[in-house]
Amino acid sequence: MNTTLQSLITNNINTLIHLPYSFVSITGIDAEKFLQGQFTCDLTTTSNETLQFGTVNSPKGRMYGLFKITRIVDGFLIRLESSTVELLIRNLSKYKVFFKCEIKIEEHLSAFAYSPLKSNEEGFPERGNQLLHINSEFISRTSDKQSLFEIWSPDLSLRQLTTNTDPDIRFALEAQLGIPELYSATQDHFILQFLNLQELGAVSFKKGCYTGQEIIARMKFLGKLKKKMYLLSSSTKEVAEAGSDIYDENSKKCGVIVRSHWSETTGSITLGILNTSYSDNDAKVYLTPEKNTAFNVSQINYGT
Repeated sequence: MNTTLQSLITNNINTLIHLPYSFVSITGIDAEKFLQGQFTCDLTTTSNETLQFGTVNSPKGRMYGLFKITRIVDGFLIRLESSTVELLIRNLSKYKVFFKCEIKIEEHLSAFAYSPLKSNEEGFPERGNQLLHINSEFISRTSDKQSLFEIWSPDLSLRQLTTNTDPDIRFALEAQLGIPELYSATQDHFILQFLNLQELGAVSFKKGCYTGQEIIARMKFLGKLKKKMYLLSSSTKEVAEAGSDIYDENSKKCGVIVRSHWSETTGSITLGILNTSYSDNDAKVYLTPEKNTAFNVSQINYGT
């Protein structure tokens, strides 16, 4: 580990958890041109000092990739949930044949969730999705609201400093902030607006054409959004698989689970897609038709 990163975190670790993410680089003289026609985010505004959410979609506007992206030398680097990498590369490769660029899995990189000891953030990013470079490492802040950071590093010795092996400790906090995730089980299922990703800057409605744009733009300019993602919470421990159904008081299916986690700090936290009518009432929802645990439904505030 380089001494600068070591001096920042070694004696300042509250939690350090290895995360099940993978990294893919897209590099070459046509990388930006190629990705502008595929990704929902505007690559012309992507810098090496920030992370940006983005998606890549089928012609029907359904996501098969949800990622964070930054600019690197000669191209771009994306971080995404590991189970979604195979389909993403396979689909992107179909469109790449006319562009001079390379798609590569960066197996040397690992992702870690990091939080410092209380009230000691000196030397770390101050704003959400701000990105700092320390030699070959990247450090970003997950949100303005909490002291949650993410480290991308090629240094395997970081694993020796991990404090816990359960990523749900971090994922529950991220879900509480309204940050969605895509898994292999939910690839090609969701339109990005159903996951509130327009609130997280994952899409530009001013850039040129990209695959799936017609559906996504129609939802923005011509349609009325009838579904969106809500925060479901309970103090009782109960989680469910992404893509599973959500049930109402009558044990009828009423929504779909985006992600679901438990930690002692947060309790049970699930992000689920429900009809927008749920914002107008105090109805409870359930993760099973047996209605074992009642979950409160609340809107997600993405303000600072």
